[in-house]
Amino acid sequence: MNKLKLLSAVAAIALTSACAADIHRPIDQADPYESVNRKIFAFNDGFYEHIVFPIERGYRKITTQDVRDRVSSFVSNMDEPISTFNYILQLNPKAVAISVSRFVINSTLGLAGLFDVAGGWGLVQDQTSLGETMASWCIADGPYLVVPFIGPSNPRNFVGSMADFVADPVYWMTYNDANYSAKISYPYTAVKYVSKLESYMDLYNSLTKNAVDPYAAIRSAYLQNQRQVKCRFAEEEETPLYDFDFDAEMEE
Repeated sequence: MNKLKLLSAVAAIALTSACAADIHRPIDQADPYESVNRKIFAFNDGFYEHIVFPIERGYRKITTQDVRDRVSSFVSNMDEPISTFNYILQLNPKAVAISVSRFVINSTLGLAGLFDVAGGWGLVQDQTSLGETMASWCIADGPYLVVPFIGPSNPRNFVGSMADFVADPVYWMTYNDANYSAKISYPYTAVKYVSKLESYMDLYNSLTKNAVDPYAAIRSAYLQNQRQVKCRFAEEEETPLYDFDFDAEMEE
């Protein structure tokens, strides 16, 4: 019952963000709460620099790149059912089939996802989220927000990320047993986010270290990346104002 209440609340909040005719605000109107966002950004920046990134640097020191790749692959495989669920909601049967195939292959032949066997067979991973699902159904993104401890977001994607967290298979498997939750879910969540933030650290530093205005650099990258998501009922496809490739930026 608690799960149903939580998901109902998430859905209700998501629907309230659909008040705009267009799912994206113009860039010059996307950040109406800039003064507050900048204060939260400054807080987050200190949190990253003094707590999160030192942990990530320690993680790199005690592990090899191969170990980190295996952890990242395992975490990505555990997230695959979330993508499957969202591709179902997006009415994308081809993506559903690929996602299911990837999970089955990598969970077995890939040793619980430690190795991306499916990717080597041409089944390339393309993760999605509830935020993208809502965007595909033309739910407005809402204003740009900087969330404490998390970073850049908007109402639609923030709600989507909370729902995706609840949909995590590890969360559901351990939900009814406090003992298993403490021994499995909590450690897994910690490993998951250490792994994800390890790659985010490089991106964050590359965008902010030499930027005249780090806040604006992060905001611009986030907003332009979001504009790659198209409403499935749009009469004409929008052309992204700027195609910001996070992976390419990290590789540089």
